[in-house]
Amino acid sequence: MAAKNESRAKIRIRGTVQGVGFRYFVLQRAQENRLKGYTMNLPTGEVEVVVEGDKIFIEDLYKAVQRGPSKAKVTEATIHWEDAKGTFRTFEIKR
Repeated sequence: MAAKNESRAKIRIRGTVQGVGFRYFVLQRAQENRLKGYTMNLPTGEVEVVVEGDKIFIEDLYKAVQRGPSKAKVTEATIHWEDAKGTFRTFEIKR
């Protein structure tokens, strides 16, 4: 069961976001903010992030992914909020 101040978000990032270290960038930011979940490349060329934690820290992560690492070129980032499910123990990169 998730704590009361916990939220869950699904973030999709479009642009030049694969092959530029984007998932590692997300991993570092998520770990800094003590968030749990995962990030992965999608066959569409997008990067998906599913994350749980304090809503303020998720919002910080969302701001960071709108810029991305230096070699990325983000053209669009969307966020969809959900209720936290408490299913993640860590934050990881899925292959």
